[in-house]
Amino acid sequence: MWAVIKVDKVLKFYNFQTEQYEVVSDIKFAHADEVETTNGISMAIGGFTKIVLDHDAGVSTLLKANIPLFLTKVGAREAAKTANLTGYTYINFDVTKIQL
Repeated sequence: MWAVIKVDKVLKFYNFQTEQYEVVSDIKFAHADEVETTNGISMAIGGFTKIVLDHDAGVSTLLKANIPLFLTKVGAREAAKTANLTGYTYINFDVTKIQL
């Protein structure tokens, strides 16, 4: 599952209903000190990374916060383009089950 995000000192998720980026707490990411590189590319974004530690819990948290998720990256990209977003990127959640 994919979400549209923006990194501006903190990681924010785009809420297509409110048309705003929102901070969603309680999603656990690997800290930059724990993971230096992925395939030689630095993953650090202001001290945190885009590496999610608990994908299932992260998806449940986002759904409870009314953050839309997309089955594919293409779907997320199309929604972001339709909303005329700029400066966005994506984050992937590999889920095995969704609990609300």
